[in-house]
Amino acid sequence: MLQWWSCWVLAYSCASGPADWMWWASAASPLFTMQVLLNIPETGVAQANGKSLKRYYERFPESYAAYRASTSILLPMVGYSYVPMALKRTLFLDLARYEYRPRPKGTPQTSTRTTAGKKAE
Repeated sequence: MLQWWSCWVLAYSCASGPADWMWWASAASPLFTMQVLLNIPETGVAQANGKSLKRYYERFPESYAAYRASTSILLPMVGYSYVPMALKRTLFLDLARYEYRPRPKGTPQTSTRTTAGKKAE
């Protein structure tokens, strides 16, 4: 996403200024990319985080929790553990919906699909 936004900003040098409607229309590409990667559950960040993190939290609960607290999901940076949570949730888009939340024991699965992708009968 950062790459798409960088391309859009760099394209300003080819535009005829802030009044260039084509430059503003070209913002649709990074916006669409953000929509796909952040909000569609089958792709991007939601696929890589959330329920998919179960294998790490079950095998290495303390060490992975420490790693996750010090690592941004979108922007690589040093010192992420010192960034305030308000900035993590807004600027870095490290939203609560991407966190792993284990289900309480005894809670049934909500999916009725088997591993082969066919409905269970």
